[in-house]
Amino acid sequence: MDITWTDWQVVRAALAHGSFTAAAEALGVGQATVSRRVAAVEESLGHRLFDRHRHGLEPTAATRRLAPHLEALATAADGAARAVEGLEAEAAGEVRIAAPPGLSVDWMPRLALRLAESHPSIQLTVLADITPRDLDRREADIALRMMATERGDLLVRRLITVRGGVFATPAYAERVGPSPRLEDLDLIGYSADFAHIPLAGFIDSLGARIPLRSNDYLVQRAAIVAGLGAGLVSVHEARALGLVPLEVRLPIEPEGTVFLVVHRALRHVPRVAVVIDAIDALVAEEVACDR
Repeated sequence: MDITWTDWQVVRAALAHGSFTAAAEALGVGQATVSRRVAAVEESLGHRLFDRHRHGLEPTAATRRLAPHLEALATAADGAARAVEGLEAEAAGEVRIAAPPGLSVDWMPRLALRLAESHPSIQLTVLADITPRDLDRREADIALRMMATERGDLLVRRLITVRGGVFATPAYAERVGPSPRLEDLDLIGYSADFAHIPLAGFIDSLGARIPLRSNDYLVQRAAIVAGLGAGLVSVHEARALGLVPLEVRLPIEPEGTVFLVVHRALRHVPRVAVVIDAIDALVAEEVACDR
């Protein structure tokens, strides 16, 4: 059978996304290309892989049997790519960093500036959301996360503990007066999409009014800066945004830890290593500002 890895990638994408159109978008090719390649694989195998319906694709028994082998092929291909990356002679090329929106806005431009001065051949791509990128599948090279990761062949390192509190604009603080009660505050919160996040549940448990919810932390932060209400933000953010602390009693001291996560095979690849070093230098600056 003359079936290439590229053909298997197309079949895997069709299985994962449930339609030729969605698979084509994920692969960056035309829908006709995906349909044609799947048909060619089916002809080579002598088995139908998908039943085509108006609502999408339904995998056949043959495809379900193939599924674990497709994942094994993908893992092997990723491992081969990482092995070659380890042979890089100099720090050059793209490095993809996945980080929450707040950290992306506050840290990534400064990180990019530092790298532009020290390693101009590095190009950063910032994936600014809380989607759990799969580093084993090379969806990102480095991740900054608020929770330690246990799965995968990953190196996880604590970067910094971020202290937080309830902050608002000076005008809002003056309006609510000294030592306000939580139930008298307007707090900005998360939408139902993120009800599973511990911080979202913590905000909801405080008993304050919530005039605005959003699934985007930057929208929440902008609402606080606009004076709509108060919010739980880090001391670093509050300082940069001109916010002031509200003297309210919280059930626990709000703080979070930022972890750096990288695949073990990429840790010493030159382009990744210099970005990690630059992140460490940036964190050192943050710690120094806290003293």
